[in-house]
Amino acid sequence: MKNIAFIGVGKMGARMAERLVAAGYQVTVFDPNQAAVAELVSLGAIAAASPKVAAVGAEAILFSLPTPAILKAAVSGPDGVLASAPKGAVLIDFSTVDPETTKLLAADAAAKGLSFLDSPVSGGVAGATNGKLVLMVGGDAAVLESMTPMLNNLAGRIVHCGDIGAGQLTKLAHNMVVAINTMALGEVLTASVKAGGNLEVLCDVMTAGMAGSKMLDWFQKTLFTAERPAYFAIDLMNKDIGLCLDEFSNYSLPLSQLVKQSYNAARAKGLGGKDSTSICEIYEELLDVRLQTAA
Repeated sequence: MKNIAFIGVGKMGARMAERLVAAGYQVTVFDPNQAAVAELVSLGAIAAASPKVAAVGAEAILFSLPTPAILKAAVSGPDGVLASAPKGAVLIDFSTVDPETTKLLAADAAAKGLSFLDSPVSGGVAGATNGKLVLMVGGDAAVLESMTPMLNNLAGRIVHCGDIGAGQLTKLAHNMVVAINTMALGEVLTASVKAGGNLEVLCDVMTAGMAGSKMLDWFQKTLFTAERPAYFAIDLMNKDIGLCLDEFSNYSLPLSQLVKQSYNAARAKGLGGKDSTSICEIYEELLDVRLQTAA
């Protein structure tokens, strides 16, 4: 396989596409953000005017898009890839959307003689940059196997979760736990510092004990810094939480519902573009504390 189309080259997609270009694939990219496209073109990618144009001749068509509606348009809209993708091509969706959308798009693709894999990712911008993403894949195992040599350029681990939609279900559950963990850490750490605790000591002890988590480690690069860079925005996490609650709407999830309301509050306060760890700024404001380490 040599020809790849990549639809959506934002913070994650751009880095993934760049790795594929570096690996020797011919990568045709589309995104409304012309600056992002131009950067990839300077590295050897080819620009396309639409998803439909990008998919011409592509053996694999990859997507990294922010919402279900945008993904639907890119796949099955008038200028979507289904209008031009050659039979036998494989569509791989790295976006985080709902399982129902995935199943509908997979059926549309199958009707055109195309295969579909849902493959949401974990690992953030850092993982996309260094090729160590975790891919949660739903779809046919044989199709995944055929795509694995290419996907190995992007992933440190590939997990086959089950049939179409299983990857999305797994990702929504994952992000819900991340959101809960983030808020729990923010609440307890802020109160502890307000009561006189030392943030670095608190983190040292928690990391060594059962309270340790990858999220706490991640705080060192995001929330605890002066800059608080935005790797994964509150707006995007809020979208994922909403998708998760919709998927699990028949079940009692009181903690998850509380987290959703807190994310709604953060967005109402104008924090939507900040990193998802900045949800903790709600607690900081309440207690007049800033969680920042000396380093």
